[in-house]
Amino acid sequence: MKITLKLLSLFLFSILLFQGCATSPPPPIHYPSPPPKQTDTVSANFSRQATTQVRQGRLDIAAATLERGLRIAPKDAMLWSQLAEVKLQQNQYQQARSLAEKSNSLAGGYPGIMEKNKQIIKEALIQAGTD
Repeated sequence: MKITLKLLSLFLFSILLFQGCATSPPPPIHYPSPPPKQTDTVSANFSRQATTQVRQGRLDIAAATLERGLRIAPKDAMLWSQLAEVKLQQNQYQQARSLAEKSNSLAGGYPGIMEKNKQIIKEALIQAGTD
């Protein structure tokens, strides 16, 4: 439970941090229910590391960290969703949308992740239309 709350806090903090950096920031993402626990400690470590890197503005490194995590845990919906969010922040809208859809296909009974992905997809479509 502690790891989940820490991840959620770090994730939301990174969203707030980068809202000031984008010309048209994505809306803050709120989980309607808590995200699932990441049962794999390795996945959780990659997630934490990437969250720290995003907070530091190192989006390329965060994306690489999440991609490494996904090579180890390819069915981790949270990692896919985090990568989608990083791609959204990098203005890679089509890729963000695809990654969020992949996350949804793995999210199963976790409506929080699915809602977050829905918001990523919506924002990617909006931003892609304005470019």
